[in-house]
Amino acid sequence: MTAAALETRGLVAGYEPDLPIVRGVDLTVAPGELLVLLGPNGAGKSTLVKAIAGVVPVHAGSVHLGGRDITRVAAHRKIGEGLAFVPQTENIFARMTIHENLQLAAAILPKALRAEKIDAMYRRFADLGAKPSRLAGALSGGQRQMLAVARALIVDPPVLILDEPSAGLSPKIVGEVFAMLKEINAGGVTVILVEQNVKAALSIASRAVILVEGRIRHEGAAAALLGDPLVAKLYLGTGHTQTAEQP
Repeated sequence: MTAAALETRGLVAGYEPDLPIVRGVDLTVAPGELLVLLGPNGAGKSTLVKAIAGVVPVHAGSVHLGGRDITRVAAHRKIGEGLAFVPQTENIFARMTIHENLQLAAAILPKALRAEKIDAMYRRFADLGAKPSRLAGALSGGQRQMLAVARALIVDPPVLILDEPSAGLSPKIVGEVFAMLKEINAGGVTVILVEQNVKAALSIASRAVILVEGRIRHEGAAAALLGDPLVAKLYLGTGHTQTAEQP
């Protein structure tokens, strides 16, 4: 039996031990899935992925990656285990160039592989390869997301988690970012994202999980949820185009 790409068991997490935000979440993500986490404001979506990534304390339960328990692995070491996390903010070094950002991300690789992996990112993300000496802080919102994702992908992680990748982007750029994520997923990377743009997220996802008050309340095929007005009304607002803010 193939191990889940990612699994949480009874996960309880939050910034304070006596005030959990994530309350006993059992989540299983199959290899190759593109899963979107949805829910109303304050549902605990971002806290859940941050707990998985190791940047929010876990008070009970466990996180497993490919069958291995990584609950207590330090956040900065999880990339070495195969889990890449792209936070919503502070996901690049603005005062460094594109190339310096990628060099830093590649530093955990053997020296012989670093240049090859950076070149692979330049081929994949043409905007980055066009001007590698440009300061990251001068990039557009979409280009910053591309750089953040490139930094995460440089070590070929089997699982990529993103927190609100479309936040602050124009509709055109949102489309480009989501097309990029769909392509990455098609290449074999398991993708999990928290997203405020419900309609756009469901249009690319294979499955969706809806959190309410730190617990999973509903899940199913993304296409089915996209066309289910009752689910939209009960859990996401009054319509399909409603955008749920992060907690």
